[in-house]
Amino acid sequence: MPSIRSRSIDPTDLLTAIARGAEMMSQRNSWPDGVNTLLAELGRSTGVSRVWIFQTVELGLNHIIQDYVFEWAAAPHYAQIGMSCFSMSKRHFDLPEYRALIDSRRHGEHQSMLPRELPPSWLRTHLLDDQSIQSMLTIPIFVDGLWWGTLGFDDCEREYRWSKPEVALLRTASALITSAILRDQLSARDKQFEILKSLTDSSAWKIDLKTGRSWVTGDLVKRPGQPPADRSLNMLGLCRLVHPEDIRGLIKAIQDYVANAEGTLRHDVRLRHHASNQHWVEIIGSLSRDLQGRPGQLAGIAVDIRHRKRREIVLQRMAETDSLTGAVNRRAFDEHLEYQLSKPQLKDSPLSLLMLDLDHFKAINDAWGHPIGDMVLKAFAEICRTNLRDGDVLARLGGEEFALLLPGANTQAACVAGERIRRTVEAFRLECCAELRITVSIGCATCRCGLSTSEELLNAADAVLYQAKREGRNQLVTASSSMIN
Repeated sequence: MPSIRSRSIDPTDLLTAIARGAEMMSQRNSWPDGVNTLLAELGRSTGVSRVWIFQTVELGLNHIIQDYVFEWAAAPHYAQIGMSCFSMSKRHFDLPEYRALIDSRRHGEHQSMLPRELPPSWLRTHLLDDQSIQSMLTIPIFVDGLWWGTLGFDDCEREYRWSKPEVALLRTASALITSAILRDQLSARDKQFEILKSLTDSSAWKIDLKTGRSWVTGDLVKRPGQPPADRSLNMLGLCRLVHPEDIRGLIKAIQDYVANAEGTLRHDVRLRHHASNQHWVEIIGSLSRDLQGRPGQLAGIAVDIRHRKRREIVLQRMAETDSLTGAVNRRAFDEHLEYQLSKPQLKDSPLSLLMLDLDHFKAINDAWGHPIGDMVLKAFAEICRTNLRDGDVLARLGGEEFALLLPGANTQAACVAGERIRRTVEAFRLECCAELRITVSIGCATCRCGLSTSEELLNAADAVLYQAKREGRNQLVTASSSMIN
């Protein structure tokens, strides 16, 4: 039978060890050397065989992957670091006692056990027979509310029952490790942000969704003649940074993103104190949640996009419309289509496309001349425009072929609009040549944004347009779902 340690750990020795470790951990580059020093101090003051840290790499529903990342051993034959069975080890939760152990740790509970007293089980065999552990204490390490790993103390020579004060002190050591991890992560993020800032001219921000408090770097709040300084703001103060015309759109974008929590938040706004020179930034952020899955913090960067906006303005001033009909041209239409298909907030909203082709238009030009043909095109475009909603896009793709892009319209709504156009065109007569009859063939295709590419949607609508023409013209044909999936 193993011996039982006769005396308790001297609290003064343990406090001294934690203080020495804290001093080392407080230094700027405390990871990983400071952690090794802390484990050594704890090991010598407690008299255990080894002190170790297992990092939780992946925690699934039915398995866990852990990596043995730190260890202090009182003697070489106690060392386990580097063993393949402990490096990136994956274990399944087939055994109830192991699942219970993991559940306890992920809920922040420590475990103090004497393996000899455990009932016959895999856990008893693993600790006592495989590793010769006579007594064990484990304390979970949490970072940002998540179970990051486990701090463990193994005694392979004696059994020892850890007291509550000793466990409380060692939890302090666990908190020191948490602080070192956070500092290391912050240092890494600072370095990454400095690189990103040098490349993109970015500023950082974060919003605590529970308290409504926000924090921004000085670049976003600097005033002329004043050095930039980081600031903490309430929601009203944060909104004051944004141009008044952009506040509502930004709030809606944030609300939609928090509600869906998919991908990355991206939204363009103007900064209010730079309104005179149109200082545009792109807000890019991601959402973190607490242990209960509730939205916790929204954080990210604001990227200076003034150069991009200038390019966009130049592009907008370029010829986007067809000079004859006033409809957008093919290039502008393609941009509208790609934009609608890529909008994350429309991932559950339908998008319909009508392809419209004036029937026998070449014969009209041949019989009546191109001036009359131009009048027909202009009249047709005006008929289409009278049936547009805000956000709909009418495009002349070439010759007598047009397209109507209908965001948010399902197949039924798109067909109603298309039939209304078809009937109006059929009844329309030019004053100068009332005997000229005009008809239009229409193909309709609908997809949900994110499920179809622009090419697939165009091909589907084009296919049924030509079906309408083959079947007699002056009609609307709708694409089946199989044509666009």
